[in-house]
Amino acid sequence: MARVSAATRATAIVADETSLLRTYRYVRLGIAGTVVVIAAAVGFAFAEVGLLDSISAYYYSPARNAFVGALIAASFGLFALSGRGVERNLLDAAALIGPLIALVPTPIFPGGIPGVVATCAGGVPCVPVEYRAGVDNDIATYLVVGLVAVVVALVIRRRQSLEWRQIAASVVLAVVVLAVVWSTWTFARAAFLDTAHYVATSAFFLVIAAVAVWNAFPHSGDPSWAQPSRAMAIANIAIAVGLVLDIIVLTAIVVGGGIPDAAVPPIFVCEFIALGLFLAFWLLQSMQKWHDPNPSLLGGLRRG
Repeated sequence: MARVSAATRATAIVADETSLLRTYRYVRLGIAGTVVVIAAAVGFAFAEVGLLDSISAYYYSPARNAFVGALIAASFGLFALSGRGVERNLLDAAALIGPLIALVPTPIFPGGIPGVVATCAGGVPCVPVEYRAGVDNDIATYLVVGLVAVVVALVIRRRQSLEWRQIAASVVLAVVVLAVVWSTWTFARAAFLDTAHYVATSAFFLVIAAVAVWNAFPHSGDPSWAQPSRAMAIANIAIAVGLVLDIIVLTAIVVGGGIPDAAVPPIFVCEFIALGLFLAFWLLQSMQKWHDPNPSLLGGLRRG
């Protein structure tokens, strides 16, 4: 009988190692891998269009499909990975904001990208007229998919008899973001096109910084939490601080109109740093939570 029990336990461990646990590992590594996709696509496009003002500007280059696809994949990974408690809400927020970085391109100067026709009134940076129909289609699709996701979340809550508090923050945040995107896109289209990419980029990386801070500390109320080592905690805090400082600098550069005669475009540098820190964080997450397959909504709290 003892041998049977041991064999049963061994089978359960193997099954766990080859299903849920491996899935969570691969999702985290996959999120990190999206940075590699963007870097490779930009690197190959560099030979054709050269060094642009920002990584985001490669949307207008042959790197576009890989750039957009990687950001959408990262957002889906964040949503699928989710988390527990506060972490769940933060990852859901990042998953909701991420697609906007991909779907709304950065404004560019007319003639600023080799081979790209950019029609902008007054010669100021803009999302070129030639690209706006595609952006409109993408945003309409984003709003529909976002609304469907909210409805599905409510249906799942009802069918699984979940307490409202288990999904409340994520659902409310989704509704607010979708409402803001719809209203600005509908009633302030020019302002939306001019600012949505930068706002979404800044918000996305600040949310990831908050996730890093959350993962830097132990949470005694959640016995299943993958407690970070001292080195891991320091690394998470360093990443969070780096992301916040980077976004502050990026915002100052964008608001100030750039840095004239810079040897390397400063916005490109800021985005490069943000992506590098994002990559580092998800590699650390893969290490910290390598043996953590627990997908429960509230961690150590009892589910209703």
